[in-house]
Amino acid sequence: MITGKSIAKGALVVMTATLLSRLFGFFREMVIAGRFGLTWETDAYLVAFAVPNGVAMAIAAGIGAGFIPVLNSYLVQNKKDDANRIASTLINVVGGILLLAVVLAVVFAPRLVALLAPGFEGDSIALTVEMIRIMFPALVFVSLLGVASGYLNSHQHFLFPALGPMITSVVIIASAVILGPVIGIRGLAVGTMAGFACQFLVQVPVMYRKGFRYRLEFALDHPGVIRVFKLMLPVLVASMAPPLILMVERGLASGLDAGSISALNYAFRLMQLPLGLFLTAVTVPLFPALSAFAAQNRMDRLRETLVKGIKVLSLIMMPACAGLIALSVPIVRLLFQRGAFDAGDTVPTAYALSLYALALLPFSVRDIFRRGFYSLQNTLIPVAITVAAFILNVILDFILVRFMGIGGLALGAVLTALTEAAALYILLSGKLGELQGKSIAVLLAKLAAASAVMGVLAYFCSGIIGLRVELGSGIGRMIQVGGSVVFGIVVYLAFLMIFRVAEIKEALDMLRGMYKKARGQA
Repeated sequence: MITGKSIAKGALVVMTATLLSRLFGFFREMVIAGRFGLTWETDAYLVAFAVPNGVAMAIAAGIGAGFIPVLNSYLVQNKKDDANRIASTLINVVGGILLLAVVLAVVFAPRLVALLAPGFEGDSIALTVEMIRIMFPALVFVSLLGVASGYLNSHQHFLFPALGPMITSVVIIASAVILGPVIGIRGLAVGTMAGFACQFLVQVPVMYRKGFRYRLEFALDHPGVIRVFKLMLPVLVASMAPPLILMVERGLASGLDAGSISALNYAFRLMQLPLGLFLTAVTVPLFPALSAFAAQNRMDRLRETLVKGIKVLSLIMMPACAGLIALSVPIVRLLFQRGAFDAGDTVPTAYALSLYALALLPFSVRDIFRRGFYSLQNTLIPVAITVAAFILNVILDFILVRFMGIGGLALGAVLTALTEAAALYILLSGKLGELQGKSIAVLLAKLAAASAVMGVLAYFCSGIIGLRVELGSGIGRMIQVGGSVVFGIVVYLAFLMIFRVAEIKEALDMLRGMYKKARGQA
């Protein structure tokens, strides 16, 4: 039975497990960077992995969005046999289609590389073809994670699905350390394939403990199966946009200097760290509240909660953006510059990071507005906006890459996210009424000023510390980044008080209340 207690407990589990998975994922990127650096080989690995990973994640998201509500409708009626038939049919249908896709990808891998990375030549093409054939079976395992996670979440089990990415990261790290010195980048490809297989397989025993019993059947005429496919299609369309954009960006970057794809990847991962941690911390407890208010037709409370979520994320993401821009070089040097990743690799990665950082707030606000629509059970508008944003992003990428290189690809993502967030705000305001636009604008102006001052002072603080410590050592780099971050936080908080930003107390009370509620009820 789903209760407020179970939702709070689930939110706490998900947030904790997500934090662990994010940290392990980031450590994975550090290990890969140190072992392989920014080279044409790492570019080949990332291109080869883009299709199976991106497409599979989109399929898993679509399955989860359609599977969970349908499965819950049968479980609350104690129709476990129907639940198992639906889950088994999804596994068989999705698995069968994707196995065929794997066979086609293996056979036509050279043509796939020509499409994904038109700038590759010679050895780069051959290596990418080889790694596609190694890693493409991951498409099956990652996609089926949508069924496994959906089944477990419907039974109020959140731990194993949330920890799944950490399992994958551990296997990939082990392969980079153990197989990397023996067979090079191919060892990383083998470990990636094995990691995703393990992530799915560890869910299976837990599914059986929760009552799942696999059947070799294709109940395509079952009402539940039909409903799942109807619900998942809009989400699948929307979820395909990010991996397609990623493929376009890597295809354009393949015509730039060797290592450009890898630099973009590491910069994007760095930007994703604060986004993943803080956005998840706010949206996990926020979405059930929005849905509850919508179901009760309490639109005033829905608007109030939505605006609070935006203000909380603005207070966090604005200074995070300024900090990543001001300290882009020291942060990349601290986290990645070791082993095969040298000072020359730090420069393009920091350049891409400083532009990607501008997307922190637009990405956050966009996701809050999407959840506003989802709480109203309206998926059509967000999907339509996502499709339009995809087209805009592709156009911007083709234009900006000519003038700014990899920075143009990062800036294209920023401008697209801004446009998408603005469109969602206008359309959601039309449905809910005025969303305190003036209040939000005033807050953003104050936060922008405080963050800009913080960024400038943190930049100079970093330079001063850098003159007094040994930047060739890990400790010296930690002192430089850590000291600058602490100094920046103090400056930011001081200017919030100078600008009389009243929302900071409201935001702290909101976060404290969420934490206490989750901890106490769990």
